[in-house]
Amino acid sequence: MFTSFALAIVTSILVRGVQAAPTNIPSNVQPVQGSINHGSYIVKVLDTADKEIVIDNLQRRLNTLFTLVHDYDSEFFNAFSAIVDPSALGTVASNPNIEYISEDGILRTSAIQGNAPWGLQRISHQGALPPNSNPNYPTYTYDYSPRAGKDVNVYIVDTGININHVNFAGRASFGYSAVDTTQDGNGHGTHCAGTAVGSLYGVARSARVVAVKVLDDDGTGSTSDIIAGINWVVRQYRQTGVSAVMSMSFGGAVNVPLDQAVDSAVKMGVHAVVAAGNNARDASTTSPARVPSAITVGATTIADVMASFSNYGPLVDIYAPGQNVISSWIGSKTATKNISGTSMATPHVAGVLASLISQHGNLPPAQLRTLLLSMADRTKSGLPIPQVPAASHTAVDVSGATDGATESEAEVAGTTE
Repeated sequence: MFTSFALAIVTSILVRGVQAAPTNIPSNVQPVQGSINHGSYIVKVLDTADKEIVIDNLQRRLNTLFTLVHDYDSEFFNAFSAIVDPSALGTVASNPNIEYISEDGILRTSAIQGNAPWGLQRISHQGALPPNSNPNYPTYTYDYSPRAGKDVNVYIVDTGININHVNFAGRASFGYSAVDTTQDGNGHGTHCAGTAVGSLYGVARSARVVAVKVLDDDGTGSTSDIIAGINWVVRQYRQTGVSAVMSMSFGGAVNVPLDQAVDSAVKMGVHAVVAAGNNARDASTTSPARVPSAITVGATTIADVMASFSNYGPLVDIYAPGQNVISSWIGSKTATKNISGTSMATPHVAGVLASLISQHGNLPPAQLRTLLLSMADRTKSGLPIPQVPAASHTAVDVSGATDGATESEAEVAGTTE
């Protein structure tokens, strides 16, 4: 028996407007559109070269003009990030073992807010919701398998997670932080985690969820820190052998190092789900949405049509509910918030992948992707809505899902993430 899983959309984290590049930058340094972490660079070493020898050589030659920040695992991404004095950048660029140098872009969340877990009914029942359904009331029914996501780790690469929230029922843990804090002071990551695995608002209710904090509490983060978080996820998967789904609700202008890191993670066995973006344009202009090996998710509305803000195009693999998604929040163990955006879709898809893995085993990413897409239903507008097999379904009326939250915690003025 198959249960329809119409997937939700993911908030995107957008690289902001172009800044002027410093003078005297070598020609082989790749500029990044948008804000940058000034003085910080991502250095890609040739795959045939020994990265540690390159780093050692630069440290000895440049001394205090060169400060290593992240040394990525060579099998994952033969690269490192460093703070480099402008006067020393030419020396780094002239090393024959370096493939390219990229500016270190800043990414940030981009939000809109909105009200109820209508998406859970849509992803567990074939066909559109009835005409004139109201997304602002949690009066829908979620049909799911209690074992969905069992023995699967879902990594939320984001602002962190409020791991003590009741929605996680003890299945949330802190994993890694590339920034100065470990707590989620923003809420974005907690919301995504609740959608992926939460006991009240989530898809895969037996999966474990791990916080990978790569964004500060203001919702911003550097490309180099994000790659470090992805590197940590890959390392955990290789060390533990536990099936890994990586949910990434961020994006921005074309970013070669980030794209390569995401693609490498997939090649090493991690299932990557990324936001299509909220710019109402072709996703081919957005990283990492444009990575072919990742599963890129666009947004639908309660009327089963593409959300007006959703990115689109041939690189968007699947569409899912993205408006008015209620989930966990920060501030208390019961706080909730209602948000719209491509960020809200990615964790829905991540939860579906975790459910498929618990049913079919840890298939290679390409095979699991094929299974997901082959099971897709079609909306009246032709958008693909995935389905997932389920056993021993449990029907849950989520009409009282906000019980325990205060009125202020459960109510939000509409915004988009």
